[in-house]
Amino acid sequence: MARFSRLIEKSGTRLLDTLNGVLDLSKLEAGEMELELSPVDLAAEAKETVEQFGPEAREAEVSLEAETEAGPTWAYADRQGLQIVLQNLVSNAIKYVGPDGQVWVRVRSEEDAAVLEVEDTGIGMDPEAVPELFEAFKQASEGLGREYEGSGLGLAVTKEAVEQMDGAIDVETEKEVGSRFTVRLLRAGTENHD
Repeated sequence: MARFSRLIEKSGTRLLDTLNGVLDLSKLEAGEMELELSPVDLAAEAKETVEQFGPEAREAEVSLEAETEAGPTWAYADRQGLQIVLQNLVSNAIKYVGPDGQVWVRVRSEEDAAVLEVEDTGIGMDPEAVPELFEAFKQASEGLGREYEGSGLGLAVTKEAVEQMDGAIDVETEKEVGSRFTVRLLRAGTENHD
């Protein structure tokens, strides 16, 4: 009986995640989720996301670390949109890295960009799969024998949110080595944003 309860709970969680992904994507694409850009401390948001996913990472036996510059890293972003991006990238990294793997969430400033990187030592993927990676309902591992669960919506939603924040997302990956997702957002000036 307990096994069936866990199965029902897991299925319900998966269904809810899929529905939320569909809703987020459709709202973003239809312009119904208004993303208002303002200076946001990307480093603080990244650290908060790492804290939020700490229990999930520990349960999966994954090392999850935030690496940021000293002080804030200001980006023009929408806080809700940024949280969607961070949560999807970190959640995916933990899912695909496996026990004893590592996930780094890095934030740095470049001359005109605030840069977020989420890198993992996971399964990586065939570079030929990258062009379809950001399409809705696509995963790098397709087919009935897929080892990893998911709707294939997270990265489509992530890309849409990044683009609506006037940013860009890129991925470098190597099969059996890992992946690095890089998000570049317009860097906000150094004036006081409190």
